[in-house]
Amino acid sequence: MTTTLVVNEHYLNRVVAVAETAGIEAAEDIVTGSGIKLVAKGTRIDAKAKDRLLQHKLRKPLESSVRVIDGAAAQQLDKVAEALLDRHALLAHVCGGTTARLVTTALRELHLTAPTESMLTVYAAQGPHKLEHAVGVSLLGAAMYHDLPEGGSKGLHTLMMAGLLHDVGELYIDPAILKAGPRLKAEQWKHIATHPIVAAHLLRDMPGAGAQVAEAVLFHHERLDGFGYPQGLRGVQLPVSGQVLALAEMLIGLIEAGRSPSERADVAIKLIRGEFNRTLVARVAQAARVSAALPSEPASPLTSGEIEALVARVSVLSATLQRLYALAANIDEQIRGGNPALKELMHHAHERGRRIRLAFSSTGLDTLSPQVLRERLGVAEPHVHFEVEIILREIEWRLREVKRETRIRMERLPAAEAALVRHFIEQSKEAARGAAAQVASQLGS
Repeated sequence: MTTTLVVNEHYLNRVVAVAETAGIEAAEDIVTGSGIKLVAKGTRIDAKAKDRLLQHKLRKPLESSVRVIDGAAAQQLDKVAEALLDRHALLAHVCGGTTARLVTTALRELHLTAPTESMLTVYAAQGPHKLEHAVGVSLLGAAMYHDLPEGGSKGLHTLMMAGLLHDVGELYIDPAILKAGPRLKAEQWKHIATHPIVAAHLLRDMPGAGAQVAEAVLFHHERLDGFGYPQGLRGVQLPVSGQVLALAEMLIGLIEAGRSPSERADVAIKLIRGEFNRTLVARVAQAARVSAALPSEPASPLTSGEIEALVARVSVLSATLQRLYALAANIDEQIRGGNPALKELMHHAHERGRRIRLAFSSTGLDTLSPQVLRERLGVAEPHVHFEVEIILREIEWRLREVKRETRIRMERLPAAEAALVRHFIEQSKEAARGAAAQVASQLGS
């Protein structure tokens, strides 16, 4: 039986939008599962062709049947990489001079097939810095992998291609969800969390990509401690290529965040230990120390109102973690007779919460009263304010991450046990609201 494929409307909309400026044509006849020709080879993909494509299932993936004219290869990927290295000291120090030159040369000589070039071009058109993001992950991932004992030149092509194409799964997500910001609803987050699966499925049989590239892309949001997505792999379950790409994606995100990426990276990789490959973390930590020592633009001190906002966030976070700790013990009692899958999920969520509490406690912020913290921040240097802000952002993000991942994973459980997990999540939200109200009352009195 011939497999037929539905065209994703979000991807096709993006293709048609790119076609208005870059030009996209059928690289071969595009036919339906029953053999009817919809678009002839060489025909431009426009709004008219879009309507026909959406009405039928195809014999071959659309992604392998279109070609972008003057696509991303014309952008000179090595020049993009060199510009990034010149602009970002942290990136340059993590890559290392010799390895960075090796990778940029490889990017210059990299051959993109028509399907991979088309995918990269459509992705790059989604924003002014998308191509830089893809090239940055490719450069960083390939450089780190090359210098690992199990790496070397043999895997260079795989990591370069995986880095360039790691986020193409986003092309299949509703743009409104991608623009929703960090506070996504659970249902929206489910769509985001599937983008590595979508990308891996596409790339596995795509000429110019293949199984190894697809595997690295599939795992680029996994974490060694098991609290990544989409599969929640841990330890040896996660191949080295996925470990490298995961850290490369995280670091490029920090670099793109703006001010002081070296300080951000240093705090982020130390705060929650066990998420990333220890050899790579040591490399990043050394690079962060070196690049942080370079002259930079001095930060402005916070106003009294901004300091007060930091104090409130620290107090709310501390109170929330205390309430969640008490809640976890209560939940353990409720699931004592549950099945192994339920126990595993809740144990994993509790363990993640425990490590978040330890990370926060290691900063010492939870030992200070609001008044003492206010006084210390009032006389502290701006870089201390910035470090506190980084710590809060990292901890707050991870708490949201635990809730979202737990909600997604509970759907694999039987209805009755999923209801227990749902009850726990609702209790967690209530604990957070109670902590915020408690702090507001204390600070307002």
